[in-house]
Parts: sequence; structure tokens; C-alpha cells
Amino acid sequence: MRKIFIALCTMVSVITGNAQNTPIGENIELAGENPEELKVIYVNKDVSTHFIAMEDIKYVDISVNDIVGDIPTGNSLRIKPTKEGASGVITIVTERFFVQYMLVYSSDLAKAYTRFNIPYADLRSYMNPEVNLTKAQMYDYAHRMFISKNKFYDVSSKSNLMKIVLNNIYTLDKYFFIDISMINKTKIRYDIDQIRFKIEDKKQTKATNFQSIEILPLMQVNKNLVFKKNYRNIFVFEKFTFPDEKVLTIEISEKQISGRTITLRIDYADILHADAFTE
Repeated sequence: MRKIFIALCTMVSVITGNAQNTPIGENIELAGENPEELKVIYVNKDVSTHFIAMEDIKYVDISVNDIVGDIPTGNSLRIKPTKEGASGVITIVTERFFVQYMLVYSSDLAKAYTRFNIPYADLRSYMNPEVNLTKAQMYDYAHRMFISKNKFYDVSSKSNLMKIVLNNIYTLDKYFFIDISMINKTKIRYDIDQIRFKIEDKKQTKATNFQSIEILPLMQVNKNLVFKKNYRNIFVFEKFTFPDEKVLTIEISEKQISGRTITLRIDYADILHADAFTE
């Protein structure tokens, strides 16, 4: 889960107007002649200012309480003053970088920014202890799996003329990359409702003793939820282990009313045969 140390509040809709058409870069200036001083971003209480980063934003700090914000998507930050005259310093930390700007209130609405793409030249390197791989790096390794040969051929399951297959498991540092495919042998398209990953007991003796622990992927490559014949996706997890008497299950269910469900069971012995990426 993303940890954001910022006073978040629900932002009102972005007010349309001439300020939205202000070209990026025309109203950015240095806050003095000293090159170490912060760039100025003009803000106004009647318009939201959006910062767009190259990576997911992990941490935000605003030095004053009169400017509030939230993170509507992973790499975008939305801020807005709550009263006239609100100015202060904003700090934005991404997966690998750190940047600061001076927020200066302007009563001229046309001068206030609606969008600011954070340029690479503004970024300072930052070793985030919580990030071993960035999302971009995860995507790069996952796409290498798409062109690799299948290492597993006998880990599969069938149900309702559907088949789910384990293609590959790769490991890198503290991450697992799990590659699966689905084949639809019917002429009815499949609309995915949920994909759930659980570590469960291999054998269920009594319902009261049955244990199931759900785990969540950090990332998935394919965001498409509808397919007619073939579906393939790669999921990235933080490294996990489980004893021999348990199994990793991947359960894919269809939207109601049809509700076709198929489950793939992966033994820990299969996890131990994971291949390794070469960096």
C-alpha cells in the first residue's frame, strides 16, 4: 500500500477556464538569482494544480496547512489552496527521485498552473528504502517473460471448457513474477470479474479448520478484463513462502450472471523451480 504522509482531502472539480490553456513552462521562473533556490509554481484557490511525475509518487509533504491535495492516480498529485495568500514549499518523492518547488499564491487566475509535468532536469536522485524495483523496471522484466519459452507444462486446470495454465515463474531480488494463460474453448467471451491469489491448505478436513490467506500482487501487466479465446497475464508479488501442506491458488471468476470460475493450484515445489532473471 502506498504510504502518503500528507493531509488528504477531497478536492473539488477542476474549474475550467483560460488558465487550463496556459502553456507549460510559460509561468515558471526561479525564485531569485541563486540557482539553488526553488522554482516557483503559481497557485490559486479557484483552480487545482496537477503535478505529473515520471514514476509513482510515494510521499508528499506541503509545508503549510492552507494548501491541500491528494493523489488521484499513481503518478499524479493534485493540490489546491484553501484560502487566498497560501504559499509554501512542496516536497514530492517518487520511487527513485526527490523534488521540491515553491508554491506561490497568485491572485491572477490566468497565471496559476493547472498542470505541471515534472521535468527530468528538476529531479534529484533518492534511494527509497521501500523500493527495490520501480514499476517501470517490473514492466521491463515482465515483457522479457512474454518472449521467453515456457518452463512449466503440467501445471494446469480445466473447468467449463476453460483451461488455465502456468507458463513461468521467475524471481528477482525479493520479487516473484508469475506468468499464466487462459484458453476459452467456447464461443462465449469471458468477462473477468476477479482474480484472487490465496495460500490455502491442500486438504480440507473440517470447514472450521480450513485456513486461507489472500495475497495481493504489486502489479499486473495486462489490464484487459475481456477476452474471447486467449488471455495471458504476468503478476508481480513480494517474495512469499509457505509449507508443503499448503498450496497457492489462483482463482479467476467471471462477472455474473454466468459466473464461470476456474482455479489453478500451484505447489510450493513449483515455486522452488522458479527461474531467475539475469540483471
